[in-house]
Amino acid sequence: MERTGPLLFKEYPALKEKVPWIPLLTNVPTPVERLYELEKYLNFEKGQIFIKRDDINHHIYGGNKLRKFEFIFGNAILKKKKKAIVTYGGIGTHNGLASAVLCNKLNPPLKCDLFLYNQPLNWHVQRSLLLFDYFKAKLHLGKTDITTFVKALFFWIFHRKYEFILPGGSILFGRGTPLGVVGFIEATLELNEQLKSGQIPEPDLIFLANGTTGTAAGLVAGCKLLGLKSKVFAVAVYNDFLANASNLARNANKALKYLHKRDKTIPKIRVTLDDFELIEGYLGSGYGVKTIKGQNAVDTIFDLEGKTKGFNLETTYTGKAMAAMFDFLKKKENRNKNILFWNTYNSNDLDKYLKETDFQYKKLPKKFHKFYEEYKFQCWQITNCPEDIKKKCPAYLNHEYRFWKITDCKLDEKKQRKALEELGNIIKLEDA
Repeated sequence: MERTGPLLFKEYPALKEKVPWIPLLTNVPTPVERLYELEKYLNFEKGQIFIKRDDINHHIYGGNKLRKFEFIFGNAILKKKKKAIVTYGGIGTHNGLASAVLCNKLNPPLKCDLFLYNQPLNWHVQRSLLLFDYFKAKLHLGKTDITTFVKALFFWIFHRKYEFILPGGSILFGRGTPLGVVGFIEATLELNEQLKSGQIPEPDLIFLANGTTGTAAGLVAGCKLLGLKSKVFAVAVYNDFLANASNLARNANKALKYLHKRDKTIPKIRVTLDDFELIEGYLGSGYGVKTIKGQNAVDTIFDLEGKTKGFNLETTYTGKAMAAMFDFLKKKENRNKNILFWNTYNSNDLDKYLKETDFQYKKLPKKFHKFYEEYKFQCWQITNCPEDIKKKCPAYLNHEYRFWKITDCKLDEKKQRKALEELGNIIKLEDA
């Protein structure tokens, strides 16, 4: 059954005619699940650990971006009558893939132009580029994040039928719409309904990855608006000029001000730096760079919980946030708390779409071919795995796990050793 409106409109009916929104999420409310095996692993006694499964909030591509897009796309389509979207990010951007999927699946579809800059290259990035093209996004390659932003901005200036969406759907340096943040105030209302129904005790702490701050700002603002005692622990996974505490608080307050202006019954409150914790030290040497702690967290949570519950983390955002949570819970006094980890990463199977590309990277603009011709990361790429083995292997097209995670690899030992040696020269992890 199609949703008729967000919880925000139910709680504050006056917002219905004043805040743009379109239904995009196809699986909400997203479940909260208890992580019993992780509790055992961390020697919990009194506290409990839960995960909020935003990774499955949409049937094609889940994750945190879509909650923001219900309001941002609503504004672009309903209010501004835009016919296309332009955004930018790294060459493996989740924001870009979410934009491409939704633009392609809307009726009628929107054009989508992605301006992309270099980030550390891995198979996740290679597969994202193929999927951008599969979902009919037009790709433009830049160099640095700043110069690519300028290119995207000039493109938008001369193409006014496009809506310019900032990275992550967030406010940057005080500019942009607060509607992405409003999307996670809405998410907090959803969580509050689950608290009231007894699905989960009120968390003492909510851990999540903090990039462009929009997700964390919305949760912080939502918790304060609802009077929840839960404290958000936002783990910085981007450079501190953006993923900083002042920016987070500013964006939360901008969204609260936006709502209060449209409905005076909404309390006039203000988020301060005391209302949340910004956790630093888990970024590594830069955005998208793998860290040992992040990779270990990805592997540990998959082995304990993910492979039975059907979710994954990754090494750019959620793995680093989980690593911070692991370190926090090493202290015995913290293991008597109720913890909620908010999974912002898609867990839906994208390989079925990827297989339809047949790995034909030459369909991409020529500037992107180098990302496939100069670098090979997966075991099946390096060994030129035979088709009859490759297509049946769980490691084929998987962006985190290779054949040594698969116990019944059909390659002979000589080829396995060769692949391990080559991959050992390629994979360089940096300690957090």
